[in-house]
Amino acid sequence: MKRFNPFLRYGGYVASVSGARVAGTLLTSLTFPFLVRRLGVELYGLWSYVVAICMFFDVIADPGIMTYVTQQVAVRRLEGSELFADALCLRLLSSSLAAVGVLIIASIEPRVEMQHLLRLYGIGILFANLVSADHMLTALEMFHAKSLLAVSQQVLYALGIFILVRSARDVVWVPISILVSSAIAGTIGWTLLWLRGFRLRLRLRPRQWKGILAPSTHYASSTLMSNLYHRTGHLLVRWLLGDFALGLYAAAVRLVDLLRGFVIIVLQVVMPRMALAAQSTSELRRIARLAFAIIAVVSIPLAVGLMSTSQIVVPLVLGAKYHADVSLIRWMALYLITAPAASLFAGTILFSMGRHRAYLAATAAGAVAGVLLYVILIRTLGLVGAGLAFVLAEVVVAATGYRLLPPEVRDACKSPLLGVALAATLPMFVAVRMASCYTTQIFVVVAAGGAAYLVTCGWFIRKTLGEQIAGFR
Repeated sequence: MKRFNPFLRYGGYVASVSGARVAGTLLTSLTFPFLVRRLGVELYGLWSYVVAICMFFDVIADPGIMTYVTQQVAVRRLEGSELFADALCLRLLSSSLAAVGVLIIASIEPRVEMQHLLRLYGIGILFANLVSADHMLTALEMFHAKSLLAVSQQVLYALGIFILVRSARDVVWVPISILVSSAIAGTIGWTLLWLRGFRLRLRLRPRQWKGILAPSTHYASSTLMSNLYHRTGHLLVRWLLGDFALGLYAAAVRLVDLLRGFVIIVLQVVMPRMALAAQSTSELRRIARLAFAIIAVVSIPLAVGLMSTSQIVVPLVLGAKYHADVSLIRWMALYLITAPAASLFAGTILFSMGRHRAYLAATAAGAVAGVLLYVILIRTLGLVGAGLAFVLAEVVVAATGYRLLPPEVRDACKSPLLGVALAATLPMFVAVRMASCYTTQIFVVVAAGGAAYLVTCGWFIRKTLGEQIAGFR
């Protein structure tokens, strides 16, 4: 019998998720600049404000229930799917409560267009999320199906944006495109789960709800804390600096968050494997070591590259109206290092181990630090202060999560590739700056920096990463 090779299997998963991420980012790289130009600085900021408000209500609609169910199904697989029927009943009740909250907030919003957007998107996304199959596809390691659905949803969304949004007056088609594409992808996802053998048996068992809500409360609190340090900036920038500044800040946040998606691909893939290996310290160490090594060699050069090319990237992606974002993005580029570190230590390792209290502690520390930093730095430094607070909140989450890891797992994250990546960014930075002096073609500049980085550390990475992969087998 041929020996099972987990590296080939999970390498295929990484390739699948990476391909979907690349395709999705390519589509987003078209729709995002299209939207910021069509809607304008102020209206794009207001749309981002609506999304931020709705994210807080999403915590009420799903108070950690699906997070807990995902972790349980990842451990027990199809046997754990019996929890889903009870989870769905709870989510129907909580989503209805959240919908009432959205209507209340919309009624006190002074701008009429904001009221319409809040009602349409706020209520629509609460119930569109009920038909999403992403959690179950991830828990059952159906990454190929999830990737295909993600790309299909992005295509449908992009078609809606390009066809229907022609000016700022067409902003209503943005939430409609999101909701319709989400509903279609969710329906197809559940069909695939049915073919896989997943059977949804609706039944009312209130006695089981306490066993779901108790651990879910920790995850819901963690999600709320995460929203506080991610979304509070949108609220405070609007309140303290105005709608135009909000548009600049929202566009910068969206840009760095899109790039972060590339870095954390590996974390999305290894989370179910970590959950399975939670009882084996040696296996968990191997997976954590590999994940940390990959994140180090990707996030550090990406952050430095964005810092050194922001004067080219901002006009190209966002347009001339967003020129003030050049200096802001230089500071926010550090988010490409701090956010993946926080996702690894807190959102992946602690979560997959089922250490929900430690996970909550890490996110709570980030929330407290983030809110305080936003209040202080926005008042003193303006937009740059908002960007710094956005980055530093992730530093607090990463540091707290790292300290709460078991000592044996914490030691596994001390990879020599971190030093190699840091050293190799210097010649990369020099190459990027030199290329920028002769051309503004972003592909030429990126190619020069990438070549310098690979030449500098390629052989070291090949040797060290080979040892990591050998241990993962």
